[in-house]
Amino acid sequence: MVDIERIKKKAIEIRENIQLIKEYTGVGEKEFFKDKRNVFTLRYLLLESIEACASICNHILTKKGKIAPAGYTECFKGLEEIGMFDSNFTTKLVNMARFRNLLVHHYRKIDDRKVLEYSRNNLSDFDHFLKGIAKFLNVDTLQ
Repeated sequence: MVDIERIKKKAIEIRENIQLIKEYTGVGEKEFFKDKRNVFTLRYLLLESIEACASICNHILTKKGKIAPAGYTECFKGLEEIGMFDSNFTTKLVNMARFRNLLVHHYRKIDDRKVLEYSRNNLSDFDHFLKGIAKFLNVDTLQ
């Protein structure tokens, strides 16, 4: 059985992180890059948010889909397999997982401008993910 409260806690974590990301990215690029800590903060907040999405994904797939994904990309693909998301959004989730892998495994090679760009242009994917989860689980909201 899916633990809705567990998923709600992860959803709150994601939403809080997204709010912080918006605050950090709300300044101009020049101002943002004045302090190297801004980039590291964004990296961490993104990583934590993507990990929380993957945690929700794994939980749902093991409980509803009876699937044990081998990794992050397989997890997000599994949500499409059980009918939660279409292939277009699944591609975005897979790209999110790849971005997470870049953050974790190749952090010295990351272009800081790409981190800022991702933070400014992809936050709606997290909201779409949470809305899709709520709809699939037939709950009004995950707050």
